[in-house]
Order: sequence, then C-alpha cells, then structure tokens
Amino acid sequence: MNNSACEPVSIVRCGSYDECRRRIDEALQLIGGIEKFVHRGDKVLIKPNLVSKKRPEDPVTTNPDFLHAVICAAEEAGGNVIIAESPGGPYNSGILRSIYNTCGVVKAAEGTSAVLNYDASFTDVEYPEGHTVKKFPVIDPVLDADVIISLPKLKTHAMTSYTGAVKNLFGVIPGTHKAELHFRLDDRAAFCSMLVDLCEFVKPTLSIMDAVIGMEGDGPTSGTERFVGLIMASADPYALDMAACDLIGYSPKEVDTVRIAAERGHTPSSPRDLEIRGLSLDEVRISDYVKPESHFNLLKLINLPSALNARLTSALSSRPEINYKNCVSCGECARCCPPKAISMETGVPVIDRSVCIKCFCCQELCPKSAVYIKRPPLNKFMIKILK
Repeated sequence: MNNSACEPVSIVRCGSYDECRRRIDEALQLIGGIEKFVHRGDKVLIKPNLVSKKRPEDPVTTNPDFLHAVICAAEEAGGNVIIAESPGGPYNSGILRSIYNTCGVVKAAEGTSAVLNYDASFTDVEYPEGHTVKKFPVIDPVLDADVIISLPKLKTHAMTSYTGAVKNLFGVIPGTHKAELHFRLDDRAAFCSMLVDLCEFVKPTLSIMDAVIGMEGDGPTSGTERFVGLIMASADPYALDMAACDLIGYSPKEVDTVRIAAERGHTPSSPRDLEIRGLSLDEVRISDYVKPESHFNLLKLINLPSALNARLTSALSSRPEINYKNCVSCGECARCCPPKAISMETGVPVIDRSVCIKCFCCQELCPKSAVYIKRPPLNKFMIKILK
C-alpha cells in the first residue's frame, strides 16, 4: 500500500477522564479537526463500545465522560447526534434502556441534544464486495447516518486477541444475529475476515479510541484494568488498530483483523510505515501489556499442517471453563452460546466440549465473570520451551 494513501493516526496523553474533552480536541486537531469530519446539519451516529451491562468504573465500555466530550465536539460542529449500539445478547428497547442507564450513556447525553436510539429495527443489506460475507443485518441508525463516529476502547479479546476500531463495528449487527455469525464462522481467521468486510461496508468516518484506561488479560469483559493514559484518533480504522496493536505489543500478524486489512491493502504491512502525529509509538509503547490466555497458541509456534488431527487441535486449544464459586446459575452463558454447547439441565452450566467452537461468547457476556479461559498444561509447557 502507498503510505500517502494512509490516513494519519494521532496520539495524545490524557491523564484522566476529567481532561478528556480538551485532549480529544487536541487529538482531532492533529488530524484536521472535528470540522473536517462533521458539517452543519449532518446526522451523526456515535457508536460507543457497550458490549455488556457494565458500570462506568469497570474498564469494559466507553467511558461516559469520553462519550460526552465527543458528543459536545460533534454538536459544536453543527451535527445532530444520535447514539446507537447493539450490545451482546438480545436487541430490544428494554435491553437498550438498561444498558444505557448502567453504562452511563444517559448521563453522558445530559446537557446535550443527543438522542439515544431505542429503535431495534434493522435491515438486511447486500454487500457483494465482501470476501467472506455478502450480506449483513445492520441496525437502521447506521444506514440513516451521514457521519459515523466509532468509539472503541483499548482492550484485549479472548477470541480475536485484540478488540479495537474494526471489532467495535460488530455492534452494528443486531442482537442474536451476532451469535449466528459466530456459529457460521467458527474459525478465527474467517470471523475476522467478516469483521473487515463489515468495516469496509460501514466505512466509519472517524474512530476515536478510549485508551485512557484500557483492559489487559482475558478481555473484553473479564480482564484487568490497565492505566494507559492515551487518546488515539484517525479517519482510518485499520491504521488506528495497527498503531494500537503496536502500542500493546502485538505484531500485525498476531491480530487477524490487522493482518487481513494489510493483506487487502487497507493499511501498510508495518506500523513503521504509518503516519503518526503527536506522540510517537516509541514514546508510548507498553512492553508488558498482558495478553489473553487464548492468545498463546502452541499450534502457531510449531507450525503444524492445517490437516492436524482434530483431537490434538482440541487438546492444545484454550477453552472456556466455569468457576462455579462465582456462578449464580443465571443461564446467560447458555442463552448467548452460538452453537448451544452449554446446558442448564442440572441447574448449573455444563459445557459440551464436542459442540463448543471456542468463540468465548460465554466468557465475554457472563455478568459475574464466572467463565474463564483455561490453557491446557501441555500448551503452557511447550510454549515455554519453544520460546
């Protein structure tokens, strides 16, 4: 890819959410200012990361102060703002109301003219250019918008290793349709190829990453809070993701959404070829950012053929486990499991290993963090030796 075609990525420091309005403006000025992206009268969709019903103090969702700052910036540029998201699980007005209240979105909209979307309608759209998926169900506010501003949060992810600007757009797929895509695309590379297809279709106008407080370890909901103290922004979601991955110690080949975007020519193949404004990646790179247990895959290191015996593949792969001490038997893991591998017949969740596709939706959406990722002992031992 010609580097001149790559949109710049800005990186600025932000010590706390109290100062994020000023710092977001600083990050946007480095790439042309909000007026470059939002014009008077535009219908502006702001799409935060509201993966599940979590409190603002949890490092899971886009912080409400961060969201409020972006709303204010868009409105000052003359935009008419609507906030929309389809979180994990069912998609209806009651769920949205609960999510918006718990995650602080209602508070974020106070003092502004922003409208919160409660309409659960969606449209099936054709996308023949897709490499993996040619048709998507998409929530209607996305299709009605003139400008789409995506607000990903810097987090690791059990299935995809990292979640950022591209992965955040999975939230435009309504409710249980997400589970259908997980079930159809049970291979990580195929799933990530679909995510790039979806990003190509949505074409977000601007992505602003909440990297003030991120998450490391077994994200996107059960990891550990990590202060990063940064805000990153770009008109190019692929470049933003490559920069963010480099920041936390991933090479482009380790994160399939980044690798696939580079292979398709959307972004350079190396973060060295990105145009970074503000702080350099060398100034902010974190050497000890903790990766999810599922990221450490023995099969990648020993480079076995794809036709590897299925039993050995299963034995070496990380898998979800239930911590019954934390489990309250709510059944959410069973409801959200795409292949229906979890049974509640005994009153507690039981995972059928022969059906589990290791998408980690159960771990992602468990409200009590009672599902964790277990890496087989052989996998741990061999990786330690081979490294």
